[in-house]
Amino acid sequence: KKSFKMPGSNLIGSATRYISGRNAVQTVYWIRATENPQKLVKVSKTCTFKGPNPSWKLQEKLENKVKEF
Repeated sequence: KKSFKMPGSNLIGSATRYISGRNAVQTVYWIRATENPQKLVKVSKTCTFKGPNPSWKLQEKLENKVKEF
C-alpha cells in the first residue's frame, strides 16, 4: 500500500457514513490535485469495528416483543 499524506490546504470537502451491515464507518475526502488544481482526487478511509453478536441482538428483540404483550 502506498502511504498518502493529505495536505490540509487542498481539502475541498468530506463526508462520513455508517455502513450497518459491515459495522464500519467510511470517510471520503475530496482534495485538489497538486499537479492540476482543476482536478479533484477522492480519498476513502474505512474503519471497521467489532459489533455485537447478531444472535444477542435477535435474543434482545424477542425479549422486548414478549414484554410488550
